[in-house]
Amino acid sequence: MQVLKEQTSDSTATIEIKLVKADYEPEVNKALREYQKKASVPGFRPGKVPFGMVKKMYGHSILADQVNKIVSDSLNNYIQDNEIRILGYPMSDVERTGTFDFDKDEEFTFYFNVALAPDINIDLAEFNLTYPKITADPDEVQKTIDKLLADYPRTTYPESVEQEDELELRVSELNDEGVEVQDGHQTIVKLKFTDITDEDSKSLLLNKVLGSEFVLNLNKAIGEDEKTKKLLKLNDEQTHLLNADYNVIIDEIVRKEPSEMNEDFFNTIFPEQDVATEEDFKQRIKSEIEKQFDQQADYLVYSMGLKKILEETPISFPRKFMMNWIVENSNGKLSPEEVDENYHEYEKSMRFQLVEEYLIGKYPELKVESQEVRNFVMSYFFGQMPQGMEIDEQMEKSLSSTVDSILKNNDEKQRIINQLRERKMVALFKNKLTLTEQEMTPEEFKDFVSKNQPEQTEADENE
Repeated sequence: MQVLKEQTSDSTATIEIKLVKADYEPEVNKALREYQKKASVPGFRPGKVPFGMVKKMYGHSILADQVNKIVSDSLNNYIQDNEIRILGYPMSDVERTGTFDFDKDEEFTFYFNVALAPDINIDLAEFNLTYPKITADPDEVQKTIDKLLADYPRTTYPESVEQEDELELRVSELNDEGVEVQDGHQTIVKLKFTDITDEDSKSLLLNKVLGSEFVLNLNKAIGEDEKTKKLLKLNDEQTHLLNADYNVIIDEIVRKEPSEMNEDFFNTIFPEQDVATEEDFKQRIKSEIEKQFDQQADYLVYSMGLKKILEETPISFPRKFMMNWIVENSNGKLSPEEVDENYHEYEKSMRFQLVEEYLIGKYPELKVESQEVRNFVMSYFFGQMPQGMEIDEQMEKSLSSTVDSILKNNDEKQRIINQLRERKMVALFKNKLTLTEQEMTPEEFKDFVSKNQPEQTEADENE
């Protein structure tokens, strides 16, 4: 067998593979003998069909299969053994290869065109960027604290109704004379004062004390049939009770109020972290805000750095070859005209892949190991467990089986790999790029982000 590579341009080459009879005959005969063992031909017992007959009947197709297999293996081995970096995969040069007569021909020559991946060299330290260092000012700290006070309210049970309260009402159906219907509809209704839209009903309820008893038309109060039906727990055969008057008793008034700045609140926000004073609490909030800004800054710098690398690293592609490759790879979904129109986007994606491959080869810490992927999925499920819950061996085995099931989905697995790799790229860029810290307020950082808006990365597109 002869395999030759012919350089056809700076970025393309043709690989020629020539087979003679001695290259494929042993494999063809081996395949024919295997087929002879299981061939079923009328007049012969299984496995007893003469070899010559099997060869005459199936030699043509087996020869074609074996030649194609040898050529495919030889092509892949040649590329791998000679460390030829290519874009995409080899494309058969149909015109030069021509057609074969497997009944007569004994020598076969195949031609494959390849696009050669350009050599690139990236030194991350050569790329200079501004690293935003955000300091949370007192106003930002107080704004965050005010939001936390509202988001983690304390619950009280007052004696009288106010406009933001939640109510538990015991309701009983009344007849037209205002008397409770014996064996009539009774239920417990839980609603918010803000659910009431009728002004007269609001006035009736406002300032009522716990245990008050009065008459109320709930549907008039709420003004929405479906909502009232659900609150009263009425089935389709009880819709006549929608507009009935009900005797109402206030069983419970629940009020959510912003928490107070005290140790209970501090422990709610920072459990088991020994935050005792308001000053300590504010300092912790300031630290957490700045930590979140640091994470945003890390991702922004990664995106800015990646954009700069892609724009400034010289990479050229053989446009005609790549367009043909994209069309062929689309399996009929894309026309040459569509590829030509959007070629810039395809090239941008290819540039990203080349840069990513280069960086992974240069920095082993960017590789995502299979165990990391498993740990990522496992941590998701463990994170859903109630705090303090013990994980026994059987539960861990069950979770492991769930992880296996999830990772059978190749798209989901690749999405996780992309996510983990992006995290590693963010850390790498922060450590390797030449960064100059610039102190900013939160508002200045927002302006900086808007001027350097992150572009969507390949990892984002695959999510």
